[in-house]
Amino acid sequence: MNKIQEASEGIMSRYPVYLEITDDLCLAHTFTCGAGAGIPDLPGCTVRAPSRAEVLSLLPAAIRDHLAWLRRHGESVPPEDDPVEIEVAGESHGFGPFNPGDAAALFPPDRAPLAPDEMEIYFRLMAHARADLLALVEGLPDEVLDRQQGAEAWTIRRILRHIGNAEEWYVSRLVPPETLPAEWEHDDELPVFEFLAMERRTAVDRLRRLSAGEREVVAYPVRWTNHPDEPWTARKASRRALEHEREHTGQIQELLLCQGP
Repeated sequence: MNKIQEASEGIMSRYPVYLEITDDLCLAHTFTCGAGAGIPDLPGCTVRAPSRAEVLSLLPAAIRDHLAWLRRHGESVPPEDDPVEIEVAGESHGFGPFNPGDAAALFPPDRAPLAPDEMEIYFRLMAHARADLLALVEGLPDEVLDRQQGAEAWTIRRILRHIGNAEEWYVSRLVPPETLPAEWEHDDELPVFEFLAMERRTAVDRLRRLSAGEREVVAYPVRWTNHPDEPWTARKASRRALEHEREHTGQIQELLLCQGP
């Protein structure tokens, strides 16, 4: 029975969540509530807060907001009035992707092999996220893209570069370095919006060419990382690519609100 059928029969949708927890931060990720391949029902839905309790209190509203986002982009989701219930399905303690270069957990659903048709779902959702990002930033003048709120703060332009570079990173966790796109060698020479378009196009193309083995293996890449013991799968990389762009789109929205007109 799928979620839309459950909703029509008055059955509450239950969303298992997985938590990454450190002493002062907690990050929640939603996953599928059904048995089987472990396909996320809500890939890209995350909540970050200083504590586990605060994250859990924020999750129901965040899930409803995420469902509304999917609905706006034409995805099939439960009705707006479908009740939301969460269930903590697993926790990882001591680390999480809270800053660039941090290790991220591999959760049980991430271990399921990623089929080509499932990968295309991720690509479609990534396209939705990119459309939202570009709608937010494409018309901004250079003075806004380069405005810095503090000595250590990132500009919007730097965040956009980081989003594109992260897509390179996720792909590089899955394949031999010599098979990475040649366009990445001098990508810092491109203007930022050309850079973003090129990174997305080449990352998606390379992911589509993953072999069956690359789509199911748990890899421990040692190049370009301070965490050679961090496990990666195609499903984890796809999940993180979507989550990452959505997180930074929210960050840019907050920056623009702070900056004002």
